[in-house]
Amino acid sequence: MSIGAGTVETDVEAPRWRREPFLILFPLGLALSWSGVGHWLLHAVGVLPDYRPIFHAMVQIQGFMMCFAVGFLFTMIPRRTASDPASVPAIAIAITAPLLTTWAAWHERWFLSQAAWLVLAVTVIAFVLRRFRSSVSGRRPPNSFVWIPVALLMGLAGSIMTGIYGVFQGDYMWLHNFGRGLVLQGMFLSLVLGVGGLVLPLMTRGQAPLDHGTGPRDRMAVAAHLVAAALLALSFWLEGQVSLSIGMWLRAAVVGSCLVAGAQLWRLPSSPGWNRRLIWLSAWMIPLGYVVAALFPLQFKAGLHIVFIGGFALMALSVSTQVILGHCGYASLANGKPWQVPATGALIAAAVSFRVWMEFDKARFFEFMALAALCFMAASLLWASLLVPKMIKPLAQSD
Repeated sequence: MSIGAGTVETDVEAPRWRREPFLILFPLGLALSWSGVGHWLLHAVGVLPDYRPIFHAMVQIQGFMMCFAVGFLFTMIPRRTASDPASVPAIAIAITAPLLTTWAAWHERWFLSQAAWLVLAVTVIAFVLRRFRSSVSGRRPPNSFVWIPVALLMGLAGSIMTGIYGVFQGDYMWLHNFGRGLVLQGMFLSLVLGVGGLVLPLMTRGQAPLDHGTGPRDRMAVAAHLVAAALLALSFWLEGQVSLSIGMWLRAAVVGSCLVAGAQLWRLPSSPGWNRRLIWLSAWMIPLGYVVAALFPLQFKAGLHIVFIGGFALMALSVSTQVILGHCGYASLANGKPWQVPATGALIAAAVSFRVWMEFDKARFFEFMALAALCFMAASLLWASLLVPKMIKPLAQSD
């Protein structure tokens, strides 16, 4: 059936790579993460002459993390809303844009790198809004999903802000820093808070939140999320213009309160499976990282990398593990104790530790850089060894 007005293309009619775009986007994101982290290792051992922190940050967020986020959203949202799968052009953009952003960032073609990312952001915003608002969608998402368009708008606005500085320079440095914070942190924090309201209780305790309704409680809940989003954006302005510590404390409070209230994060995982414990731990690492950054403002990057590696990266790997095993017919393994799961967690913990020590022991900065990169890359190899064969040869098609 073709998609027309008032019709929905079913899972049976769409090819598997459209129904489950994570099959392409998760491995692509992992490959891009190697380019973002691998150049650290090559520089630390003397192979590459220069160290490129801007390239590293852009590729890890707008390449690695964006591929995992879009792969998850393009797979999950059509199922959650009973709407049609992502279109061929949308998936093509989702594949091409991170590759182009990575290539352009390496060659310091910043305008091109952000232009490619902006095309992807607009594509995902259109995808999300169409399915959230469509009259033919079978279900409405939970209230927390208001964070998803907010996240993409933060990334869109932040990218434009950094571009304004690139054109005008001068007194616009504050705008660049504000925009950079929205792109590198605000966007994915918002995605975690939006999707986490569904994923965290569902994957760790088997409890799904209610669909969005039209009553006063639902309107109040959405309004509360939007106020929290405004406070989150304010924290990046406060960080640059008032006090780094105040900005970090506000960010920790917003993220922590939303996760605790929305996902009931104080509750331990009750569903079986080691991987669910990693998902739960990764969520706690995000507010913890901002607390560390607030307590040690001179070494705030240590706290940020608790967020980036122990929070974002570990959550991407552990949530994607659950998605792949569930969709590919390996539910028993998702509920089990494969040794690769705790080994991956231990390697990510080691990567976080070495990256934190980099900020407190500058004399051995590049030694710790190499060790952090090695641990992260080893963790990603374990992830790939467990899951890539399952994606290639699924036991059964998912429902």
